[in-house]
Amino acid sequence: MPDDSQLAPIVAEVIVPVTPTEAFVGFTAQMGEWWDPAVTPEPATYSGIAIDPDGPVEMLHGDEHFPWGRVMEWDPIGRYTQEFWLGHPEDEATVLDVRFTEAEGGATLVRLVHSGWLPGTEDLRAGYADWQRLLDRYAAHVS
Repeated sequence: MPDDSQLAPIVAEVIVPVTPTEAFVGFTAQMGEWWDPAVTPEPATYSGIAIDPDGPVEMLHGDEHFPWGRVMEWDPIGRYTQEFWLGHPEDEATVLDVRFTEAEGGATLVRLVHSGWLPGTEDLRAGYADWQRLLDRYAAHVS
């Protein structure tokens, strides 16, 4: 029997010195600017990320588009949620839920929860331990 604690959501947090709406824009519309090309299908040709608020999330590599998610919730006042299948089949999609909450001094707490890990996906889940590093790149971008 798998250990349920191994299938717990991956959680990463960062505080950024901008409003929740500015933090949301930095996370979504500017994702391609702070995302690490090393965690893309083809780092040498990486050119950005396209997010359709009503549809797909795609890595851009020149003229090629690699779908790796679908927007589930788009709320510029505080929440972004998407199906996520970067590195695994779409029919085994997990969920990224990112909340943008006011913090002291006009800052924003950004909390990312990557959930939906099924029993038997422990090895796959272990490959997504980089969320804090990616959030740190995001924080440096919006600061």
